[in-house]
Amino acid sequence: MSSMPSERPEWVISGDLKAWYLVAASSEIPLEGVRAARVGTSEIVLFRDSLGQVHGLDPFCAHMGARLQGGKVDQDHLVCPLHGWRYRGDGKVAGGRNCVRSWPVLERFGSVFVFHGQEPTFPLPDGLTQYHWNPMKGAMVDAPWYALTANAFDTHHYEAVHRRRLLEPPVVEQPDAYRFECSYLSTPTGTALSDRLMTRLAPQGIRVTMQCYGGPLFVVQSSLGQRNSALVVGMEPHGRQTRLRLSVGSPKPGPISWLAGFLYSSFLKRDLTAMSGIRMQPYTGLPVDQTMERFARYLEGLPVA
Repeated sequence: MSSMPSERPEWVISGDLKAWYLVAASSEIPLEGVRAARVGTSEIVLFRDSLGQVHGLDPFCAHMGARLQGGKVDQDHLVCPLHGWRYRGDGKVAGGRNCVRSWPVLERFGSVFVFHGQEPTFPLPDGLTQYHWNPMKGAMVDAPWYALTANAFDTHHYEAVHRRRLLEPPVVEQPDAYRFECSYLSTPTGTALSDRLMTRLAPQGIRVTMQCYGGPLFVVQSSLGQRNSALVVGMEPHGRQTRLRLSVGSPKPGPISWLAGFLYSSFLKRDLTAMSGIRMQPYTGLPVDQTMERFARYLEGLPVA
């Protein structure tokens, strides 16, 4: 009697990669504001000083462990709510030798990014200064962050889920150890409003370039004829769930920005049902999954913080 095949081990990627994480929209941290955030699976506290610079610190006071997110900003210091210890942006206590960890922070694309490590090992995406950036409302998705990121590079699902037919083979590149890129040309085959709009705006097809930066962050650039836009997607791990953080780049604010946001969100929403509860296994051995398998190997090679 033949035995049942053994179940394959689950494919898992750490949520604590040495990478940039999109942790908040810039507008969520006003001048002299304080906000809790997450970098991978770690908690941090963010504060913006009177000059407008955002800093990221470990969230507990070095004195008695009070949560610093309950504090306030005074004269460019984050003040502990329990005993008034004053922290500079570098994590040092004013007038003392104590300190907490300070995290590398940058603002770009209307968003706040924090690097999971002592020093950044690769830069954030550069360029894209031609766009007006508008952070969008994100979503909590019932799928691990790495499954959602890998799904973006799964060209085999574009027709079944997104109603997009590839017009030519995708071009896949890995410029360095931290970046993975995929470009393709597709045409809509669906009949939803977003499909009809894109067919009208780009009758010759939609040119898309996706770039993953270090795992939990990727950038999508789309060309619909002469109309260009971009999308920044950040993944915030929450165990087997993921909070998506999004920022849309359009040539100018107003109706064009709204339209770009509508088209991107309509595209992404189609993944939510299909990906819910997934236990992804990227190594199928099928020719149609070669891009996915190559991306999976890229994720497996990224360093853990």
